[in-house]
Order: sequence, then C-alpha cells, then structure tokens
Amino acid sequence: MKYRAIWASVALACASLFGAPALAAEECGPLKLFTSTKLVSMGNRRVVPVIINGAPKALLLDTGGYMSQLSRASADELKIPLHDSALKLADVSGNVFRSYVIADTLTLGTLTAQKQPLMVSRLGFDADGILSSDLLLRYDVEMDFPGGKLNYFSPDHCKGKVVYWKADTVAAVPITIKDRSRLIVPVNLDGHEFKALIDTGAFRTTITLPVAKRVFDLEPNSPGMKPLGNINGDPNLASFAYTFKTLSFEGITVNNPTVAIMPDRVAMADTSQQTGNRARTNGEFYKSSEEVILGMDVMRHLRMYMAFKEGVAYISVGTPVSEPKTGPETLAHLDELLAISPTNPSFLNSRCYTRGLAKVSLGDALADCELSLKLQPGDSRTIDSKGLVLYQLGRYPEAIAAYDEALKIAPKQAVSLFVRGLAKQKLGDVAGGASDIAAAKTINADITSAFRGSDIAGNQPAAAQ
Repeated sequence: MKYRAIWASVALACASLFGAPALAAEECGPLKLFTSTKLVSMGNRRVVPVIINGAPKALLLDTGGYMSQLSRASADELKIPLHDSALKLADVSGNVFRSYVIADTLTLGTLTAQKQPLMVSRLGFDADGILSSDLLLRYDVEMDFPGGKLNYFSPDHCKGKVVYWKADTVAAVPITIKDRSRLIVPVNLDGHEFKALIDTGAFRTTITLPVAKRVFDLEPNSPGMKPLGNINGDPNLASFAYTFKTLSFEGITVNNPTVAIMPDRVAMADTSQQTGNRARTNGEFYKSSEEVILGMDVMRHLRMYMAFKEGVAYISVGTPVSEPKTGPETLAHLDELLAISPTNPSFLNSRCYTRGLAKVSLGDALADCELSLKLQPGDSRTIDSKGLVLYQLGRYPEAIAAYDEALKIAPKQAVSLFVRGLAKQKLGDVAGGASDIAAAKTINADITSAFRGSDIAGNQPAAAQ
C-alpha cells in the first residue's frame, strides 16, 4: 500500500511466521481450517485484529506489501526496542525508514508467531500497522470481503477441492507469487489482457497513464477522463479516473469499473509510488512490472481463496459490506474498531469528533480526545476535535484556546478556523469570528459540508459590523 519491500536482511527473511504447518508429502485430504478472524472495514480497506506482546492491535491487510509493519507510535507504546536494518522503506512523500522491532509474540486468531520481526514506519493511515505477505504465504488464505472474514487453511488438501461455499460462479484463476511477496493474477480490462497485482492496501484499482495511452489511446483530455487531483499537490503528477466497460477474471465480471489512471512515477525515477509498498536497498527502489493494481474498490465485492501451493485463486462474487451512513452507524463502527485496538489514537480521535459532531456523549467524547492526545501529543486533528467538543459543550473560551493551539500546528486547517470563528461570535467578537470564517472559506469554499448533518452546518454566522 504505502511501501514496497525487498528482503535485505537474512535475519528478517528467515524469521518464523506463525510456524509452518506440517505437511505430508504427496498426500491430500479434506480442507482443514487453522483459524478464522474478522476483517473489519476501515473506509474502503480492511483491518485485522491481532495481539502483539499481549496488547490488542489492528493491522491493515495489505497483500501489496512485502513485510508486515508496526507503526512507530505502537512500537513506542509497547516499549519494543528498535533495531537498524539494511532494508529501507520509503513512503509516498519520500520519507525513508530503516528500523524494525522483534515482537515477542504476534497472535492472529489461534495462531501465534514467536519473535516476529516487524518493520517500523510512520504510517499515513489510521491502523496500528500492516499485515503483509510474509504472514500469509505459508498457508492457504481466504479473504472473504463480503462476509468480513480472513481464514487460514492448511495447504495440504486435494487439488481443486477448496470451494466449500455456495456461489453461482467460481473462477479458478492462476496465481503466481513474484519476488516472494507479490500476488499476480491475469485480468481482462475491456478485452485486453493484463497481469494484475492483488493489493488489498490500495483502495483504488489503478493503471498508469502510459499504459492507458498505449492500450486504450487515453490521454488527460480524452472524453471520460475525470480529474482526481494531483499527487502530493504536484501539478505535474495529475491523476484521473476513467470508467471502463468490464474487468474480468475467467467467469467473474465486474461491470463499469472506475479505474484510477496515475502518472508512471517509476518511469520518472521518482522515489515512491502512489499505490503499493516500496523499499530500497543501496539506494535502488524496487520496480513493479505489473500494469494493473487491483484495489479494494473491486475486491470488496469478492470472496477470494488463495491456494498458493496449488497456484490457483478461487474467486466468487458477493454483496459487499455497506459502509456506515448515519451518525449512530458510524459510532457503532468506531466502537468495533476500538474494541479491536483500544489505544489507537486515530480511532479515539474519530470517535471524539463523531460524538462532538452529533452532540452526544460529550463527556465521553472529551475523554476520547484526551486519551488520544496522551498517546499522540500535538496532533492538530485531535486538538481540533477537542475544540469541537468544547464548542458543543458551550465552553467557548476553552474551544478557542484549543483551536488556537491546533492552528499554530496547522495554520491552514479550515475546520479549525471555521468553528473558532463561530466560537468568537458566540462571545460577541463578531468581526473576529467573521474574519476566521472568511479565511476558512478561502481555503475550502465548501467548508460547511464538513459539518453536514450537525447543528453546526446550519449555524450561519452573523455579518461583521
């Protein structure tokens, strides 16, 4: 997802991964389930509950990665010593990390790995780390995205005898493992064959602009090409979305898939890639030859059984899990995520903000923000959430102080400016409030949409005198 990894350390490469199952040579038998655990929605991606050194954590399922990772915040919280590695990871902003930890235990379901190495990075998303191919490939793995399950099976079964669920159509698709990590399957996009990287850490299915031009004669100004924005704010790295007619594997077809079309940052010798994990050794970054990255926008509809020993992926279509739409649904979902990882500062901040927006359980919301800030001091987003809760409690001077603190860290945080303006006007500073609100709207003309569904969205500021 955010990083791509190449093995550069024998010590890391040879570490045990849940312990390999004992296989009987030249035998086959019935399907044997080793363990089953939840796949919990986190936006368009999925997290897996694990226990690391006795502490519950949530790891992003990322089949596009090479080595599993732990966030620096979680490593610090668990007080696991950091070690230097020859392996270097780079994120999409070019930040390079080369530290790893060795967890005494990592438990997933009923499986436990002893002395499990995990690369350490500052993740650009809310999970506590990444569950990658190193913790998948020694088993058969079923990713049932519609059913919300991750299942580990013994690879010692009769060939082709793995489809135990009912489905109208099941595609048997060849799957290859490239460079000991990347899961590659053939796909057909509007009649053209491609090799695709299965990347559950990518929320969009992607092709590059050169491929779009060469195969489909698509250019930025072609009809149907819709701007998605600029990567890292760089206008030379504009990306687009285009809706194709079909994407299929064998007998499974996804109609009208919208695919992200990105600049080819590898060809441009950039130090990162917009999707997929990336790492380098001796300054050389790993380069992928796959022309399609299969993301969760497509896979959320699929049930995928990966028989790695057999070299086949069995795929059927299901009804995807619906995302939370209402405030109560969102809060219930955040409660589920926090049950998996009670000390995740991002989850705590999200629940604080959601409660504040809905104006419910405001005392508990404030406690969520305070705990999040204790775990992750100085985070401008969480300080902003605290300001919102204080505003909803009618504690306007404290809300303004919180927003002042947030804006010192992130001066262009429009939501902070907007609600600080409302708080100032509540205290009679009409001109100061109007100035803040105008500044917020200069940054984001549609700023009130951030508060849609709350009383704040309809709270129109008074005009300056």
